[in-house]
Amino acid sequence: MTAAAAILKMLKAAAIVLAAVLLISAAAVVGVMLWGAWFFTPFVIVLSLLGGAFFVTTAYSCFFGAPFVPTDSRNVEEMIRLAGLKPGERLADLGSGDGRILIAAAKAGAQADGWEISPFLWLWSKWKIRRAGVADRARAHLGSYWEEKFSGSDVITLFLINTQMERMQKKLRAELRPGSRVVSYAFKFPGWEIAARNDHGVYLYRQTEQKGG
Repeated sequence: MTAAAAILKMLKAAAIVLAAVLLISAAAVVGVMLWGAWFFTPFVIVLSLLGGAFFVTTAYSCFFGAPFVPTDSRNVEEMIRLAGLKPGERLADLGSGDGRILIAAAKAGAQADGWEISPFLWLWSKWKIRRAGVADRARAHLGSYWEEKFSGSDVITLFLINTQMERMQKKLRAELRPGSRVVSYAFKFPGWEIAARNDHGVYLYRQTEQKGG
């Protein structure tokens, strides 16, 4: 996937969210027409709280990471394969979304931890992890990955946006131990040599320097 295609995918996701908001608003209008004004006040309060939480976390992710755009299953498998993930290794997924990479990594025998800023996606991913039967090996954490340290991770997976790649490169190069691998979907690090890649925009990087290098 090219950067332009990834951005287009993000815009499509934003359009879906907007359509959902319009649909909910239409439902509110219908509710008022059918049941009167008493229906409107609690509906607006609940909708405002949910919408506010959603848009605040979405805005944060746009500025400090990336909005949620699900990685298709083919590329999830490719990211795991390209990383050479082994049973018992520790994987960290930065911006873990609905948990699909965490589940795939756990099924491969790894210990997977993901960080997600959106409470909606976090709850959804926790449900999916439990449903997949891998809750003992996969954990989703609510919060920003920028505050975490990843010196204990063997593999990092991420799908950010271009404006965040340089900052993330500095963080990972300073924290990861030699031999750690980083797999990025769609976007490349500006000053890090690509160790391997596929034809769908999945890039593998290796930490070859001492931390801080």
